[in-house]
Parts: sequence; C-alpha cells; structure tokens
Amino acid sequence: MFPRSHLVRLVSFLVLTFSCFYVQCATINDLNKAYVSLKTQDTRSQQTAIRQALAQVLVKLSGSESVIKHEQFRALSENVMQYVTSTQFVEGNSEQLLVIFNQAKLEKWVKRNALPLWGAQRPEALLWFIEQNNSSRFRTILMDGESNDTLSLLNAAAFNRGVEFILPIMDIEDVTQVSEIDIWGQFIDTLHTGAQRYNTPYTVSVKLQQLSDQSWQLDYFVKSNTELELHQVTDKTKLAVIGKFVDQYTERQAIRYALDTFRFVENSQIQQLITINHVTDIVALSQIEAYLTSLSIVENALLLEQRGTTSTFNVKLLGQPQQLHQVLLQGNQVVGITDPEDELNTRLFEYYWR
Repeated sequence: MFPRSHLVRLVSFLVLTFSCFYVQCATINDLNKAYVSLKTQDTRSQQTAIRQALAQVLVKLSGSESVIKHEQFRALSENVMQYVTSTQFVEGNSEQLLVIFNQAKLEKWVKRNALPLWGAQRPEALLWFIEQNNSSRFRTILMDGESNDTLSLLNAAAFNRGVEFILPIMDIEDVTQVSEIDIWGQFIDTLHTGAQRYNTPYTVSVKLQQLSDQSWQLDYFVKSNTELELHQVTDKTKLAVIGKFVDQYTERQAIRYALDTFRFVENSQIQQLITINHVTDIVALSQIEAYLTSLSIVENALLLEQRGTTSTFNVKLLGQPQQLHQVLLQGNQVVGITDPEDELNTRLFEYYWR
C-alpha cells in the first residue's frame, strides 16, 4: 500500500557507489497523498476520512503536528473538498481510501497563516535498526532487500510523516565495520563511522525490544557531524513505539529545516539574483523556471536577462538566500560554481544547469 521507494529506500550497491559523491537529500514526491481507513462508504464516513487525510497531509507539508491545532484549521477542514484532487479505494482493500490533494493550494494556505513549510527535499539518514522480542533471544537487523512486519510499520509511519531512511546493505564492508553487538549496544562512534560510506547527513540507530506482552521499548540516537541526540520511547505495542520514534524524529528535523513563512504574510520577501549557465534552449529555460517555482522557499522567479546560454533570475524568497543556495545544491539539478580566487563568495549564486 505504501510505496517503498518513497519511504525506507532500499539502495542497491550500484546506486550506493555513485551516490557517495554528494550529501544525499531525498525528494519526497507523495507529500500531497494520504491513506485513511474507511469502514463504511456512506457520505458522512467519507467526509470524516477525507478530513483525516487533510490533517495527515498538512502535517507532512509543515513537518509539525502543531499545524492542525491552528485556529484556521477547522474552517479549512469544513471546506476540504476545495483542496481535493482525487479519491480512490486501494486496490484489493475497500476499507482503505487514498486521498490526493492540490499541494500548491495547501501550501498557499500554510503560507497565508504563517505556519512552517517544509519543502520536498529532505535530508536522509542511514538507519541501523535492530529488534528483539520477548519470545526469542534472536535479534533481527533491518537491511536492504528484506521485508518483515517491522519494516512495514516503519514504512507506513515514514510515509505518514514524509521522511526517508536508508537501510544498510550489510555487505562485507558493512559487517566488517559494524557488528550486531555494535548495533544492539548502540556504540555511537562505530555506527556513525560505519554510515559514512552512505554519505547521509544523519546517522540513526534504533534498538527495539519487547519487554512483555504489552510493553515495548525503543531506544534511539540521531547523530550528525555536529549534533547528537539520545531518546527512549515506550508503549504497549510495536506500532505505537515505532510511530512515536518517527514522529519525534520528524518534528526535530522540521525545526531544523522547515521554512518560517512569516515573510509571506508580511509581504517582506527577500529578493535574490541568481545566474544559471548552460541554458542551451527554450526547453531548458522552461525546465529551470518550473524547477525554481516548485521550491517551497521560492515565492516566484522572474527571468531578468538571457545572454547567450546564461540566464539571470530575480527570485523572491520566503527564507534566507543561504537557505536557497543549500536547497539548490541538495536538489541535484544545478551545480555550484567553484572559484578558488573568489574569497568574498561573489559567485555564490552562480550555477550550471545539469
């Protein structure tokens, strides 16, 4: 039901080899989609389900559950059908409804109410995940190419919050650097070093254990090159503790990366000139304009000048210019110009179109 390619992405060795030359930032393509339960198909039940889907999508777009506590959310939910693009039952399951929303219209609502907005490009994390239940001493490590009920729960939780994790492929290089004991013991330095080959900005380690029939505990840490967080969650079911873990992880990442849209409300957007080279034809120019305006940080982009194969745009921003620069490089559509003699970074906003 949940597209695996958009959730816990299982990378092949070939993809891993070529992705190690840049910091990975996933593009989440399903931020406007939600799956909700629908036990009966009467009109009232469908409306309730669609409102639940709306809440789920808004949380994904902002990165924070606080968005559905906003004073204007109730009015939005009462007019939810204005924002729905389509609804359909999941194939083979008449009790699951897929609701797809007009993302641009919902993002405009988020901006108009000065709420956080998290773009589709979101940092990835290498996830070391180990589990042990109370009926067996055998431990299971989630890895590339395998599937089980725990991975299905993780997939669903990640989809609902719009984040991605990469699982280790556990080839000879992985098992040489990281052992089962390292993951179970959550040896931070060992796991972070072992994750370097995946070139993700974050390393996450999860230790999940069943303490009794109605008691689960999940310990995890999140580490970057500059930060370290350690947390523990407990609950009665595996579903609940995995959900809490993903919720907490997403909320903290949104604090780091979501945009503050107050500039949209105050009509005080920052304007920044950017130059893109290797624009060889009108098709490329059209692609660049579409790409720039698709970024959540960009309110609009206006072509000011076309000189040869070089295009200059005036971009109106909802955030800081440095944030735009980071988003552009993470998106892997442009390449920044590197000039060793440019000590003052005067060419910071010059790029090549791929």
